Amino acid sequence: MKKYLFCLIAMMAVCSAGAQRLILQQRFGTKWGQEMLSMKNKPNGFMYRMRVDKQSTDLPQVQATEGLELYISEPTDNGWLGFYRLPTSSDDYDFVVVLYDEDKQPTDVINLCDITNNRYCEVQDVRWDADNHWLLFNMACPSYADMIDGKGSKLYCYDPGKKRMVWETGYLVSNDIFILDDKYVYCSYGFTSEKKFLYLLDKKTGKTYSKLPMVYKVEYMELEEVNGHKMLYAVDYNDNLFSFRVSDKPEPAKKTTAKRNVRRK
Repeated sequence: MKKYLFCLIAMMAVCSAGAQRLILQQRFGTKWGQEMLSMKNKPNGFMYRMRVDKQSTDLPQVQATEGLELYISEPTDNGWLGFYRLPTSSDDYDFVVVLYDEDKQPTDVINLCDITNNRYCEVQDVRWDADNHWLLFNMACPSYADMIDGKGSKLYCYDPGKKRMVWETGYLVSNDIFILDDKYVYCSYGFTSEKKFLYLLDKKTGKTYSKLPMVYKVEYMELEEVNGHKMLYAVDYNDNLFSFRVSDKPEPAKKTTAKRNVRRK
C-alpha cells in the first residue's frame, strides 16, 4: 500500500511538471459502484483485452472474411462496420474490417494487416470516426514489448475513401481499449512490469497533448459531461477508478484532487 501511494504521488508530481489537457480530478480507488459507469465502450467486460460488441448478427460475410469470426458490429453514420478476425486461440493473425451501407451491403473491405504491413501484432480495438469518415485501430503487442523489440502498440488512422493512412503514432501508445470524441482520441499503453501511460491525442493529426504515467494498466475508459465539463473516467487493472477533466487548453495539472458529486446512471 505504501508503495502504491508513493507511486501515485510521484505520478501526480510528474503531471504537475508540464502542461496537460487531461487533468486528474479524483481517485476513487476500488470503492466505487458499477452504476457509475455504463460499460458501453466494452460491454463484454473491462477485464478483457479485446473488445467484443456485436450489435448486429446478420451482416453478410465476404470472401475476405471466410474462416474469420465477427467480433465487432456497430452502426456508423452511413451504415455499419464489421470487424472480423481469426479466433484468439489461433497461432496466426488476420484482421479485416468490412464497411456496409444502410442496407447492410458491403461497400469496402480493409485488411488491417495489409495496410500496416504488420502480422505480428494484435488489433485490440477498432473505432469509426464519423466526423471525418476515418477508421481508427491499434496494432498491439501480443505479449511483452521487448519480445518484438518494442515495435508494437501503435494507433493508426486510415482514410478508406482515399485509401491512405492519415496518421500513425509511435510505438507503445495504444493497447486494449481506446475511445474518441469530436476532437480527441483517448488511449493508453501498459503491460505487467512495463511502464504504463494514459494518452490524449489530437484526432486529426495524432499529436500527443497529454501523456500521464499510471501505476497500473488502464482497462476501461468512458466519457461523461459533469457540471459543464467533459470528464474522462478510467479504470485500471486493479479496479481503481480515476476521473480526469478534459481541457481544450493546456494547463498545469493540480496536485490535489477535487471532490464532486458523480451523476448516477
